[in-house]
Amino acid sequence: MELLETFRDMVNHAIHICIEENIKGRLKLRDRIYEDLQKRYHVVACCPYSVAEVAWSIVKKHRKWHRRPYAKRLMMKMDGQNYSLNYSILSVAFRRSERILIPLRCGDYQRSFLMDTTIRRGSVTITDSAVIIAFTKEASPVEPMKRIGIDLNEKSAVRSDGTRYDLSEVARVHTEYGVRRRDFYQRHPLDTRLKKKYASTRRERERINQLLHRKAKEIVREAKSESQAIVLERLKGIRYAHPKGNWEGKARRRMIAQWPFRVLQSYIVYKAGWEGVRVEFVSAARTSQTCNKCRYINKKLKLTEREWRCPNCGAILDRDLNAAINIERRGKIPCLGEVRPGALDTDEAVKGNEQTSAPILRAEVSKPT
Repeated sequence: MELLETFRDMVNHAIHICIEENIKGRLKLRDRIYEDLQKRYHVVACCPYSVAEVAWSIVKKHRKWHRRPYAKRLMMKMDGQNYSLNYSILSVAFRRSERILIPLRCGDYQRSFLMDTTIRRGSVTITDSAVIIAFTKEASPVEPMKRIGIDLNEKSAVRSDGTRYDLSEVARVHTEYGVRRRDFYQRHPLDTRLKKKYASTRRERERINQLLHRKAKEIVREAKSESQAIVLERLKGIRYAHPKGNWEGKARRRMIAQWPFRVLQSYIVYKAGWEGVRVEFVSAARTSQTCNKCRYINKKLKLTEREWRCPNCGAILDRDLNAAINIERRGKIPCLGEVRPGALDTDEAVKGNEQTSAPILRAEVSKPT
């Protein structure tokens, strides 16, 4: 705890100098605080580099939000060259001629990364409750035989081959904790201290992240086993499309506001990079309104219509499956498989075309221990 408090004090000291002297840039801040921190706190030479990196990131964030920057949480960050890890013992050099040994309590899953000699260790972040070590490895790329499009919804994720992943548990957890907070606020309308203590969303967030991790892992595992490239839609402006007063119900607006589509996509991207699966983002404009048979755009399609008949060719289409097929066809990743029969306006490679070797994918993932 003394180590974390000292590091936080150094970060706040660096932030104060950066604001008072209007320093621009992380490297200039590092040069300014280097001798000052060594004389005042008697730390090793590598510590001011990490302090400058953390302090500059806080200053940039608060300049954007127009708030006074301040490091509140207890934490410490070190580069991969400034610590050593011997099985489950973390050794950190902080003050001169002094090393701090931290025993790590971890499970078999986390220990598998500590014992694996094929991956390289990156930076380490220490908080009052966890030690987070970043690992890096060279992932062998998976040569895709075809692309697979994924359409994300509030309660499901649908692949272009018809596979549906159920995400209704995510919405149910959000509703459960929303009801708990509402009842608590009604019983204690004026007690802000109890609200802060008992109405926290930390457990809700952890449960949601666990569910999303499982679904993302399942999606990437199936894509790798079938040698597929993943195509996702680039979702933008969803929060602004459902403002207050747009004749939607309060429950509907709350569901859209709590929909963690960006978190799920980020999990899919980093898990796919770790396994060597290629991922691509395409535009999501009119993927549900465009017929995948004749390319007719039905602009009158409503959000409540989950299955609709194409006014041009008469095809009966499932809204989610139709969107997933259109997302797949917009992908540009070259594949070794044949073009699907009936596909229009696609860039899928045909067997026999000359293919270039794919680059080695590099995945950088933080694994908490």
